Amino acid sequence: MSILKPHVSARVLETAAGLVVEVPSPRRPVAVVLLAGWLAAWVVGLGFVSQQFAQGDGIGRDWAFLIAWAVLWLAAGVATAGYLAWLVAGFEHITLADGVLSIRRSVGAVGITRTYPLANVTELRTFGREVEPVTAAALGLAGRGASGVRFRCGDRVVFFARALDEPAAHALIDVLRAHYAFPGSHGRPSAPAA
Repeated sequence: MSILKPHVSARVLETAAGLVVEVPSPRRPVAVVLLAGWLAAWVVGLGFVSQQFAQGDGIGRDWAFLIAWAVLWLAAGVATAGYLAWLVAGFEHITLADGVLSIRRSVGAVGITRTYPLANVTELRTFGREVEPVTAAALGLAGRGASGVRFRCGDRVVFFARALDEPAAHALIDVLRAHYAFPGSHGRPSAPAA
């Protein structure tokens, strides 16, 4: 069953363990092109640093700075490559089972799973209307998405399913609420307001 825009597909699966919804990451072509360009510059910078290490004049005060800069540069490149992979081929697996809501963001078999006890999950709702148009455009450019689903878990607000527009986000909430009554959640009203 697809709950997304026609050009985006999602899967909703009823398993023995519970409900699983698979949503693609927000595919943002402009962000992909910009990040790919930055990674090309990153490779050039990494080449210059490697050259400095190979032709250096020995260990000195400059080397401490060079090593610190190289470590930060390497970490920035790895993080950017991971985010680029997420934008191009990532998926979110939203699982509602065994008293927890888990969200796994992955590219293939590599990913991060965060779990939230259902007893602590409140205020499940869409977001996007409250975002200013300029901010929404910037979030779209950055690949973050300006709409989707959010909830509160304790003092923390968790955002997910950023590939969804508002109607699809409401549909996802309806699917989740059919399996668990989230306290303080706002779904689509069942009857129009008078």
